[in-house]
Amino acid sequence: MLDILFEDDALIFVNKPAGVVVQRRDHAPDEPYLEADVARHTSPAYLLQRLDRGTSGVMFFSKRGDVNARLTRQFQRKGIRKRYLALCEGALAEPRTIDAPIARTGAITFGVREGGKRAVTHVRPVRATPAGSWLELELETGRTHQIRVHLAAIGHPLAGDWLYGARNAARPMLHAAELTMTHPLTNEPLSVAAPVPADFLDESHHRGITP
Repeated sequence: MLDILFEDDALIFVNKPAGVVVQRRDHAPDEPYLEADVARHTSPAYLLQRLDRGTSGVMFFSKRGDVNARLTRQFQRKGIRKRYLALCEGALAEPRTIDAPIARTGAITFGVREGGKRAVTHVRPVRATPAGSWLELELETGRTHQIRVHLAAIGHPLAGDWLYGARNAARPMLHAAELTMTHPLTNEPLSVAAPVPADFLDESHHRGITP
């Protein structure tokens, strides 16, 4: 069932569950995907952003083709801001900015590599323990797997992120908590948040982390 966080004539914001892909995949044509669920609710529905399959949280679709160029310009000018919550391995106690280029390293993997595309992640620890840390993150750039790659590169991979070195949670513990933008029709600020999912809280409590 589609979890709608906000909807008007131009936009629809939904709370994506972990484990659901955003777009149809050719090798799994019968697999449910979020874009189809949104299109069944409202058509047209234009996909302008993505989240990894294992990531939960807020994302939006455009409902009008005439606003897509304005939204794309906001992305290009970094006018659309996304705040993430993450659980990582180990104690990451100090705020830091990770400015490290990212390039493809395999069929489905990426890594920090000289000559890659510029990638900048701002990290603010909320609670740090030896068992793991609860983080708030903001992206200055939007590279594929950026948070996952950057945290792994500094020795604190996302809890549950088997692709980048952690294997002790059901999924990568990353949640898109809030998205802030300028509404393409009204030019007013718009901020939409998604509640922290139960599995994220359960994994935090299991590690003795309380935000």
